[in-house]
Amino acid sequence: MTQDCDCLIVGGGILGLAHALAAHRAGMRVTVLEREARAVGASIRNFGFITVTGQEAGPTWRRARRSRDVWAEIAPRAGIAIHQRGLLLCARRAEALAVIEAFAATDMGAACRVLRGREMERFAPALRPGLAGALLSPHEIRVESREAIPQLTAWLAGQGVMFLPRMAVSAVEEGAVVTPAGRFTAKRIIVCPGPDLATLFPEVM
Repeated sequence: MTQDCDCLIVGGGILGLAHALAAHRAGMRVTVLEREARAVGASIRNFGFITVTGQEAGPTWRRARRSRDVWAEIAPRAGIAIHQRGLLLCARRAEALAVIEAFAATDMGAACRVLRGREMERFAPALRPGLAGALLSPHEIRVESREAIPQLTAWLAGQGVMFLPRMAVSAVEEGAVVTPAGRFTAKRIIVCPGPDLATLFPEVM
C-alpha cells in the first residue's frame, strides 16, 4: 500500500497533534501515524499545566503565551474542559516577596498582581498564616491530559485530519516513511514519536 498526502506526521501525542493542527490550518492534507491504538506516552501522563509565568524571558515566554492562546481557542471547540485558570505563587519570606515584586514590574508580569496581608487571606483563606505575600497570575490554564488528548484527536479527525492508529513506523526516508502496511509519501514529514526517536534516528540520538 502506498498513500500520499501533503504532510505526514509520525506520532499522535501532543507534539504531533500540534503540528497536525498547524498543517491543517495551512490547507494541507494531513495524515497522522500512531503506533498505539491511542496516545499512551508522556502526553497523557503529565499534569496538563499550560504554564506562562516563570518561563525564560524572550522566545520561550512568547511561545508559552502562544501555546496558552491556542489551547484557550481550541478547547471549547473540541469540548475540552479547562479545569483551572490562573496561578498563585506564594512567598514565605520577605526576600522571596522582593523577587515576586521585581518580576511583577517587568513586561512578563503584566496583568499579574502582588497580594499581601489581608488581601491574600481574603483571596485564598486556606493559605497558612504568616506568608509574606503571593503573586497572582491570570495567564495559566490546566486541562486533564487523559481527557484532552483523545478529545483533541477526535476533533481534528472531524476537521479532516486522517489518523491511522496501530501503524508503527520502521524507517523514515527522504519523502517517505516505511510501515508494515507499506510506504507513505509526503512532501513534508514531521517526526514526533517520543522515545521512538532512539529507534528511528539512532545516529542522531
